[in-house]
Amino acid sequence: SGINAEYGGIPHPRVNLRNGNSEIYNDKACTAGIGTLILEFKMLGRLIGDPVYERVAERAMDKLWELRNNETGLIGNVYNLRTETWDDPMSGIGAGIDSYYEYLLKSFILFGNENDLSRFSLFYNNITKYMKRSYSANGDLNNLENPIYFANVNMNNGKLHNHWIDSLSAAFIGVQILHGDLETAIHHHALFYGLWLKYDALPERYNWNKKACEYAFYPLRPEFAEATYLLYQATHHPFYLYVGESIFKSIERFNKAKCGYATLNSVLTKKQEDRMESFFLSETCKYLFLLFDFHNPLHKYNDFIFTTEGHLLRINSYVREKISFLYSESDASRISNISHMFTCQTFHKSRQLVPPFSDTFWHNLINFINLQ
Repeated sequence: SGINAEYGGIPHPRVNLRNGNSEIYNDKACTAGIGTLILEFKMLGRLIGDPVYERVAERAMDKLWELRNNETGLIGNVYNLRTETWDDPMSGIGAGIDSYYEYLLKSFILFGNENDLSRFSLFYNNITKYMKRSYSANGDLNNLENPIYFANVNMNNGKLHNHWIDSLSAAFIGVQILHGDLETAIHHHALFYGLWLKYDALPERYNWNKKACEYAFYPLRPEFAEATYLLYQATHHPFYLYVGESIFKSIERFNKAKCGYATLNSVLTKKQEDRMESFFLSETCKYLFLLFDFHNPLHKYNDFIFTTEGHLLRINSYVREKISFLYSESDASRISNISHMFTCQTFHKSRQLVPPFSDTFWHNLINFINLQ
């Protein structure tokens, strides 16, 4: 089994399907890999009536919670199953950790487990405390005219770990929207839009201190398109249609190849590689399609949620009620009645007539990323 009790229930990143053993050289698991099982495994278990899937997924989530730093409340990026220590203590919102936060919140929305919401809320507060930074002389996070970014920090002390952000951290914008922190999501999204205008793509890593690419590779990732789609659904501001059009035109211009759409070896040279990742079709194209498909039936209802891979799971009482093997009857009744959706910060219709952020903010953002 990929989820071995020997390591506290933490799943191995790879398993040999012939003999069921984990590969000797794969004893390092990233936080996202450990903590992104709960939606699919829990849903599977409740649909077929087998509690084992839910139990192993819950055990992995519980183990991650135990591994957070007691002082900062933060969690690291890569955990060593054999030494039972963090090989990479970097804490951030991007690659290697992103979907763990997403699944804590979505697990609450889908199944109503208040424990998941409590854990998410504590992580969200600590992310804001240690990672959220402002591009301004005084670092004022409350001034909406200052561009914001989320820095990677050391989980043990909350101090700056490096100077880059990665393209996968755009996925956290969707988490901010779902959490109801709409203004932060709007201004966070603007950073990635500025980078898109700068490169006609998103580099895997961007060094905000040097104002330059740190890793220029671009494999047609979906996170920015997803964030744009979700922001349009939350605000119905036409600005996000314009952003989506920019994404589409850039992909058509620089990624289109004879037999598909190619990964860019570098956003600087636009040199193509002979590869197209599966998530381009399953996620990037899907979110762009939904952005412009105004009458899609999906937009008429609030009873679906996307998994981190862009699949739809329906929110209904059926999957919430099938929890007798883990909760008492009184607990089941209480959890089933929890409201499954949040109320976002108000976005008044009058704001749809002007840009979603101020001219001063955009001017400051241009200076922050050195957008010509």
